[in-house]
Amino acid sequence: MLLQFESENKAWFESMLPPREDYFYRDLGIKMHIYDAIINMQLGTHYSGVLIVNEQIVARANLKDITGQTNTAAVGYRVAKNSIGKGYASFCLNELISIAAQHYAVNKLEALVLDNNPASKAVLLKCGFKAQSHKDNYMTINGHTLGVTHFLRAPI
Repeated sequence: MLLQFESENKAWFESMLPPREDYFYRDLGIKMHIYDAIINMQLGTHYSGVLIVNEQIVARANLKDITGQTNTAAVGYRVAKNSIGKGYASFCLNELISIAAQHYAVNKLEALVLDNNPASKAVLLKCGFKAQSHKDNYMTINGHTLGVTHFLRAPI
């Protein structure tokens, strides 16, 4: 199911994010990805989840770099192209906020958003994040050099 979601949305995701390695889109690659996610969840440094609607994955969401010393984590999410505009990103982000606070004692969440993703910026703002800084020339995707905005929600 996860491989199908990632494969069907590969071009969509790669229009906004750096591409994943080719091996990721094979059975063994996705199994390794899931195994890594499980290990990191057991270590308490990451949380990964999927949103399933009508027996299809429509979005993924994660907490990364969960740090108990500073009570911080980074959020990330991606929504299937045919599922944008349905509130799934906001739902996932609100769930991450709740999970971070209740299960990991996180009180500060961060996110990085590239300039080519205004929808993600809008979701973060809607969910109480505030833009902290912007860096030009952060990375190049498909021949376009993009800046990045750092968002923060604290306390959560």
